Amino acid sequence: MAETLWAAWPFLLAAACALLWLALLGRRIERKLQFVLVAFLLCAIASLAVEFACAYVVPLDIAGTPPPDPRNARLRFLITAAAQAAVALALSGYLALLARRSRARAR
Repeated sequence: MAETLWAAWPFLLAAACALLWLALLGRRIERKLQFVLVAFLLCAIASLAVEFACAYVVPLDIAGTPPPDPRNARLRFLITAAAQAAVALALSGYLALLARRSRARAR
């Protein structure tokens, strides 16, 4: 179960961020399906890129114990998840603002 959550985390986060901004700015976004799909894809790609970068930045023995210790994996996941959440929220929010502005320009 935990391995499935860890593997699906970037995609769940991307979907949650896209749906959050759709819920917040839904009335102002004209093409809702297009926004959700683009935001999901861009946030998923950005989350995977952050995960790849954190694999090099965060050391294997982050908890101060030898690498097979599960505390290391948990702590690395928390650090990576915090970075992914910040990037995904900012990116999907920026896309929501762009989608809202494009509707305002069309008027």
